[in-house]
Amino acid sequence: MKDSPIEQLLRAVDELDVDAALALMAPDVRFLAVDGRRGEGREAVRKLVTDFISTLRSTSHQITAQWHQDSVWIAEVEGGYELQDYLQLKALPRAFVLRVGPDGITDLRAYGAHERPLTDHRTGEEGMWVGGRWVPPL
Repeated sequence: MKDSPIEQLLRAVDELDVDAALALMAPDVRFLAVDGRRGEGREAVRKLVTDFISTLRSTSHQITAQWHQDSVWIAEVEGGYELQDYLQLKALPRAFVLRVGPDGITDLRAYGAHERPLTDHRTGEEGMWVGGRWVPPL
């Protein structure tokens, strides 16, 4: 399955190229992101993809398994991300399901265990709980 639509999409995302990713999508594309955000139509999806890519210094995806039936493509993927603040997240499991029509990708769903946005991580500045009591940061 060389150059499947999922491979093309992930290559564009790994190159941090919003325009290349959007070029693969139909005008009426629907998108469900890993963190639950949704977009319908190319411009709404552009905003979601742009927001996601703007949080990254780099990203990589490796397809570990892939299936294709008629117009539906499914892939298991491991994603790696380096955020703008240099936090690295490695080997996050992902599943992608997409449908392709004559104008490109019509439906894209990315799953990853009900995650919060990548940028929503603890910095240590919010304090912590010790023995049932909150301890403010130093």
